[in-house]
Amino acid sequence: MVTIVETMSYYSFLATILAAAAYGLQLWLKRSWLPPAGLALNGIAAVLMAVAVAKRTQQIGRLPLNSVYEYLLVLSLAILLVTIFLSAKFRIYAVVMVLLAITGVLTVISFGKTDLGGPLLPALQSNWRVSHVMTAIIAYSAFALAFGVAIIYLFRIPGKTPEEIPEEKKELATFLEKLMFNSVVFGFIFLTLLIITGAIWAEEAWGSWWTWDPKETWALITWIIYSVYLHLRLRQAWRGKKGCYLAIAGFAAVLFTLLGVSYIFGGLHSYG
Repeated sequence: MVTIVETMSYYSFLATILAAAAYGLQLWLKRSWLPPAGLALNGIAAVLMAVAVAKRTQQIGRLPLNSVYEYLLVLSLAILLVTIFLSAKFRIYAVVMVLLAITGVLTVISFGKTDLGGPLLPALQSNWRVSHVMTAIIAYSAFALAFGVAIIYLFRIPGKTPEEIPEEKKELATFLEKLMFNSVVFGFIFLTLLIITGAIWAEEAWGSWWTWDPKETWALITWIIYSVYLHLRLRQAWRGKKGCYLAIAGFAAVLFTLLGVSYIFGGLHSYG
């Protein structure tokens, strides 16, 4: 039996794809009605996903932050809200299109991971659960934005270094570079909080601050990648496309930490 949560997330997926198509057509056709149409569809997708999250919360009697299925729903909603802000505030439709594509993929993955949301395992019955998972949602949403900006920078900005960028592209390059950097900084702060709250929760649940569990290890690897990005960005030579490659590598580590670790390595976090 298909639940209302699945139905709402399915229609949210359709609206997300249509919104991405509208923004993509705007980049090609330059029609004035396409951005408002994209924004409207974007908003519909967010509302439908919000309904799915709200119904899931009602069904299980707690915030849906336990399983991979629940996490994907909330993360998709968070990225949809980011895209609405970017579209309305900055009108960077190419970046929005990439983020909507990411959201669509995450929603499709969630279709195959539907669960009934049973009672929480003893290790999950902690006051740290919400703060720990929400820091992950915020961090990963920010890193998704940095990834989207990096992809568009690579496609739209010629020249390997800032000095090689044509004059007519420098303003756009500077804006994208700053947005990518700020997104990584914001995400890095919350990723650090994610690791800290996770360590506190682990000590409470398992009696150890750090166990080198696969998901803990990959969270640390992700943190190191973004640390390298922030450190190297201080050098002029690492601004521009080199920095984009690190932002992309960091988000690849994010996705592996989120989806790959539990199903390849298992470990203490395999329940989520």
